[in-house]
Amino acid sequence: MVAPLLAFTGCEAAKASDLQTVTDLQSLGQQAHSDRLPIMLFVTAPNCRYCHQLERDVIQPMLKNKEYTHKLLLRRLDLGQDTIIDFDGNTKDIMVTAKRYKAQLTPTIVFLAPNGAVIEENILGVVADTDQYGGMIDARLNSALIKLGNHARITH
Repeated sequence: MVAPLLAFTGCEAAKASDLQTVTDLQSLGQQAHSDRLPIMLFVTAPNCRYCHQLERDVIQPMLKNKEYTHKLLLRRLDLGQDTIIDFDGNTKDIMVTAKRYKAQLTPTIVFLAPNGAVIEENILGVVADTDQYGGMIDARLNSALIKLGNHARITH
C-alpha cells in the first residue's frame, strides 16, 4: 500500500508550477510596454480546486507552447497575498486590486494593457471543454495584440 502513495507524490500535479506569481504590477507593466504585449493575469486563491484544474489543463500547456512565446506576459495574481505593488508604484491590498479588475471570484482570467487598463473581457470560472477555454483565451489575446499595435498573432 505504501508504494502507490509514493508513486502518487511524484505525479505531475505534485510538481511546482512554472507560472510566476506577480508581486509588482508596475514592473510588469513596464516590461509589457517596452515589448507591446498584453498582460494576462490568472487570478487564483489558496485551496481553489478549479484554479488548480484550470492551471493544469490550460495554463501549464500554454506556458510550454511556443505559440505563446513573445506574445503575452502571463502571471498568477494570488489572492492569498496580502499586498501587491500596483501599476502606480504604490502598495495596495490585494483584494482592492482584485475588485478593481472584477476578479474577486476565482479562477478569473484578466487581460490588461501595459498601463493596467482592462483591454479585453475577463473569463470567469471554468468550462468543461478545455479547447473551448483555450479558444476564448486566444481570441482575446489576438484582439489585445491588435489594440496594442503588435502584429503577432496566436495562429494554432
